[in-house]
Amino acid sequence: MAKLLRTSAAAIAVPLVLALMIDTAAAACNSGYVWRDAQDGDGVCVTPDERAEAKAQNANAANNRKVGGGAYGPNTCRDGYVWREAFAGDVVCVTPHEREKAMHQNAESPRHTAN
Repeated sequence: MAKLLRTSAAAIAVPLVLALMIDTAAAACNSGYVWRDAQDGDGVCVTPDERAEAKAQNANAANNRKVGGGAYGPNTCRDGYVWREAFAGDVVCVTPHEREKAMHQNAESPRHTAN
């Protein structure tokens, strides 16, 4: 019974701690900025429109990959597309301009962070 209680407590505590961490980190952006959230925990501070762009890129990712894969396996981009590389391991295929925007957002984020 004690083991079940410890397991249940952990099952409740872990999501609660994660929610508090996310809420705290989201609050770390200056007014008018939000987490980009290109993946869970992406704490780069961007405008709400830039966040919406990242979400749209994620939703459209499969359409920008080469059918049947290629040199980089299933993550091979169609011609004219490149990996976004907004964070380590980001293989969402976007235009070169969109990748440049993500790099710029990464570089500018400290200016938009409240800490």
